[in-house]
Amino acid sequence: MVHLSHIHMPVPDLARSLVFYRDQLGLDVGYTSESMAEFPTAGLILDEEARFKRFDVAVTVGIGVDDVDSVFADLEARGAPVAEPPTDQPWGVRKLLRYGP
Repeated sequence: MVHLSHIHMPVPDLARSLVFYRDQLGLDVGYTSESMAEFPTAGLILDEEARFKRFDVAVTVGIGVDDVDSVFADLEARGAPVAEPPTDQPWGVRKLLRYGP
């Protein structure tokens, strides 16, 4: 099963953004670190702009799949480039990174 999982959005000030999304909008916060905050029920992840700039994109979209390793094998078999192979993340997901056109 494939589904939209989340959108990563860069923010200039994570602390201010947390106040807005958590305290003013009332969104539940999941995993947080010094450079990111996850709002799982909203499908939103905020990243400090400086950390996010390594991707050289304005926003990233997370696509959820049942088995990321199978997807990776399928992408490799079709010769589709993958920027980062599947890796376990500290917030409890396993992900790979692939850039769109």
